[in-house]
Parts: sequence; structure tokens; C-alpha cells
Amino acid sequence: MGQKLFVTALVLITAAYCWGLGWIAWGFLRAGGVVGYGLALGIVVLLALTVWVTWREVLFGLAAGRLAARYSPPASAIEGDARAEFEAARTEIQDTPEAETEWRAWFRLALAYDALRDRKGARMATRRAIAAQKR
Repeated sequence: MGQKLFVTALVLITAAYCWGLGWIAWGFLRAGGVVGYGLALGIVVLLALTVWVTWREVLFGLAAGRLAARYSPPASAIEGDARAEFEAARTEIQDTPEAETEWRAWFRLALAYDALRDRKGARMATRRAIAAQKR
């Protein structure tokens, strides 16, 4: 529940940020001139990027949350040893052809990456799990 409140607060802060930037862009637009129009355009582009990135991250979080709710660790999962669990998850994906398209295998690898504090690897594996689950 705390994470949902945190995400909601971040989205509301982003909305306030966008509203403020929109107000500034409107001021530049009303001021006119080449510089005013250019600054207004730059701010609108920044606003569009902010909204797009926020939307993508919220969708990613929702999809990952749905996978986490459906996931149950396999019997072969190794508890307590993050490195051994990572090696087991990676080996499963490499050695088992059907594991390549199985979202549970990718989500297991994502959790193993996360346990090793490799956030980039965890996000990549989570994205693969989301894509495999949609198929």
C-alpha cells in the first residue's frame, strides 16, 4: 500500500510540475516574438517528454506488479544465496528452449538480478517477462 501511495504522490507532483511549466509556456507564448515562441516550444517539448516518460514508467510498474501477483517461485529456487539463484535462473533460460518464451523464467531472472542489486539487468529481464506474458 505504501508503494501505491508513493507512486500516486510522484504522479501528482509530476502533474503539478507540468501545470507549472504549461503556465510558463503560456506566458512565453503571450509575450510573443521569436525568442518567446522558441522558449514556449522548448517547454512544450519538455512537457511532452515528461508526460511520456511518466506514462511509460507507470505502465511498466503496473505490468510488473501484475506479474509479481501471479508469480510463485519454483521448487528449484535457491533461497538465501542470491548468486546461486541467479546462476540457476540464467542457466534455466539458456539451457531450456521453451524457457525463452516463458514469462515465469524471465521474472525469476529479474528477481535474481534484483537480489544482486543489478537494477539494469532486472529491468531488462522484467521487460522480457512482460513481453513473453503478452504472447
